[in-house]
Amino acid sequence: MVTIAGEIRLRCVKTTRTDIEHWWAVEAMIASYNHVYNVVYGTRYHETGPIGVSIYADAPIASFHYEFLALSADIRKVTDAIRAYPIPADKKHIVNIFHPAPVDHSLKEHFSKLGHEFVRTGPLLGFDLPLKVSTIPLNIHKAKTIQQTEAANNSLTSEGERIHLQTLRDKHIHNFYVKEAGQAVGWVQLVTKYPKVGYINQLYVMEEFRQRRFASILIHAAHSEAIKLGVKRMVAIPSDMSLHLFRRMGYRPLLYFSAFRPKPRRKPWVYDQPSLPLSQA
Repeated sequence: MVTIAGEIRLRCVKTTRTDIEHWWAVEAMIASYNHVYNVVYGTRYHETGPIGVSIYADAPIASFHYEFLALSADIRKVTDAIRAYPIPADKKHIVNIFHPAPVDHSLKEHFSKLGHEFVRTGPLLGFDLPLKVSTIPLNIHKAKTIQQTEAANNSLTSEGERIHLQTLRDKHIHNFYVKEAGQAVGWVQLVTKYPKVGYINQLYVMEEFRQRRFASILIHAAHSEAIKLGVKRMVAIPSDMSLHLFRRMGYRPLLYFSAFRPKPRRKPWVYDQPSLPLSQA
């Protein structure tokens, strides 16, 4: 169990990071996006010691097949657990390390000596929802039926986006799209798998219709639905493009993550020295 703002709720991650104040946000994120991927693609998530493992196999989610999540502040235990994990030789992986401060230079040094390269550092944002539901414009629609969803997909798929039909039957996944001139021009996906916390898993507006406040309207629609369902807080991982939008709407960094992947043409794990400097992620 974990306590957040006086409430006791079930923990979706077995390990608690006491060095990170808002660890509940990591739990909500992990529970939420893995739930969606399981519903749509049948992917799996499990924990082994100090790491969480998302197994994507050949699902069209990312360029890698395994995603390792550091559930411990002991970076040595984390990397040892990943080294011991049976990753097939022809499969790619990525490692995500959570840390409370925006920058942790020692992580780059540590993973560089393990044959990994730095990919990016990003924030996990949080937002406290208001008590009242805001008014949603009439051009915002919740995807409820197959016919309705496929009509929205007719335009969304032109830019590689899709509201998956499998999500319509799931009570924890809520899809909204915005229409302009009779066609869907953007969509947002709210996930409410983790108790009292909502997660923005997808947010997209078609290129021709950007800079017209459609993205902020979609986020407001997700907020409104979350409030109706009794959700108290929201979390999101923004893209570089959407970071300014989320910050303008009141989202604030709760913690950060850094991603690393094996360097090309090198063995995934190579200890260059018998003893490496450690950092507390």
